[in-house]
Amino acid sequence: MAKGVFDKILNFLKKDLGNIFSNETLKDIEKMANTDVSDLLSDAKATKLLAEIKKNPEKVENYIQLAELYRYKNKIDKAVEVYLGLAQREMDAKNYQLASSYINMGLNAAPDNGLLNKFSADIDIRMGKFSDAADKYRAAVNYYIKKNDRMTAIYLFHTINEMNKATVRDLLNLSSILIHENITDEAEKILMSIRARHQKGEISNTRDLEACLMMLYSLKKDDLVILSELIEARIEIGQYDSVMVLLKKLIAKDPENVNYLKRQAFVYKQMNDIDNCVKVFKIIANIYAKQNNLIYRNIYYYKVLKYVPDDVEALAILKMDDQLREKLDSKIENTDSKIKVIDQL
Repeated sequence: MAKGVFDKILNFLKKDLGNIFSNETLKDIEKMANTDVSDLLSDAKATKLLAEIKKNPEKVENYIQLAELYRYKNKIDKAVEVYLGLAQREMDAKNYQLASSYINMGLNAAPDNGLLNKFSADIDIRMGKFSDAADKYRAAVNYYIKKNDRMTAIYLFHTINEMNKATVRDLLNLSSILIHENITDEAEKILMSIRARHQKGEISNTRDLEACLMMLYSLKKDDLVILSELIEARIEIGQYDSVMVLLKKLIAKDPENVNYLKRQAFVYKQMNDIDNCVKVFKIIANIYAKQNNLIYRNIYYYKVLKYVPDDVEALAILKMDDQLREKLDSKIENTDSKIKVIDQL
């Protein structure tokens, strides 16, 4: 009985959806086409309504009453199925305004439903409401992400992108899903384009840049330029703990690179970790000493004494009294805060 009732209005669920929805979603859709109404038969009102539908299957009002009865009994998914079927019939007839009204009835019952939002967006596109459509596709994306149906989410993101309505956040979210699904070539292409737009000044949000570089770094672990750019982005947004982890990885690859070390000292100062900052100053001073660059060696020992005036090592090297040291210190440029890691590469 149920199959006969719903054949006419749920035929759309059996159409060529394989190119859009994942296998998991298609299974859910197939369940809709076989909607079971047996749980309503004990209800006198439902029994009468189902008899009316069987007698006059073309009368739309009966289906709306059935959907509302489902909703009243808190069977929201079944109410949604009826509204989707009614909307599809009107879409096939190009009655988009009426189709939209049925979809809106469904959205009143289930505003987050992915199929309802997708169909609503499809109708908006046919009616030329492209901005509205993009927002509804995003709502559908969120629904399918929550269901762990990432392939359907990817399809919907591609739809938004093809409409030229994709934001940077859309592209970042799409890239994240692509990486999760091991579609890394496409993800890298998208992320590199976002990075290039930031370099051109077209994108200014540092947090978006950081997210982009973080994903790129996950794909290109050996790329020191991307690692350095990620470090600088995280310095800018104040993520000093994670910066320090990345800096240590960078320094491990080139332990005597003084510009890496200067950036590390700067971050330690931002973290108010003066002890470690001073230790790095001494490492830098000793590297300059090995290079026989005594001027820069002395500069970094002066920096040590600025924070630890009685440091034995620095005093022994400089052999200067406090007054002269103070005079020279005031003329020393604070170079460690000015040289970025990426200036090296």
